[in-house]
Amino acid sequence: MIVAQRGWKIILAAVFGGLVLGIVARLWMRWISTDPEFSWGGTLGIVIAFTIFATTQATIYVLRRRVISRRLTSVIRGVGTFFTLPLFTAAGAVMFPTVILASIAVWRKKIYKDVRIALLVISFVIPAIQIKGIGSDFGWNFVTLGRSLLFILIYSVVILLLKPTLTPYEGSDSKVELTKRFKLILIAVFTIFVVFNLLRVFVMSSD
Repeated sequence: MIVAQRGWKIILAAVFGGLVLGIVARLWMRWISTDPEFSWGGTLGIVIAFTIFATTQATIYVLRRRVISRRLTSVIRGVGTFFTLPLFTAAGAVMFPTVILASIAVWRKKIYKDVRIALLVISFVIPAIQIKGIGSDFGWNFVTLGRSLLFILIYSVVILLLKPTLTPYEGSDSKVELTKRFKLILIAVFTIFVVFNLLRVFVMSSD
């Protein structure tokens, strides 16, 4: 009973935290817009997406503390992935590679350290371009620094909250042995994915 009550407290806290994170994300979007427009539909969509995301991750965290089956854990993680996708619709799509790469680098501890470092470095490319764009729109000053830091903070929280979904089953095989060929393929695939999204950014900005 005590464990169940603790689980509900975690989930309820996540609902509130996701709501706050969604509001902060919406305010940040207005803060970086050169032509801010207020839409109740858009605002509710963003806030609801973040709330569902945080609540889902908390629920997965609670369930994974009780589930000992590899198959059920895979299903639970799949649900977590599904409810993460709404964060990357519309303007948020450009940050999908960053969140995925950084989350793998942070939470997949069994992957070789040099691969994780490479993925983490690659994940910084798109945020750097976004911050450069903010500086170009508003100039380089303390306000721009605040916009940039809030941007990094929002997506850092998203990456931290993805731990229940990204962490593999604890009873899985021991340390993953990656050959040099597989490491190169892994890095190449993600690099191509990032480059593709960078091209999308440049095409969108030139329209």
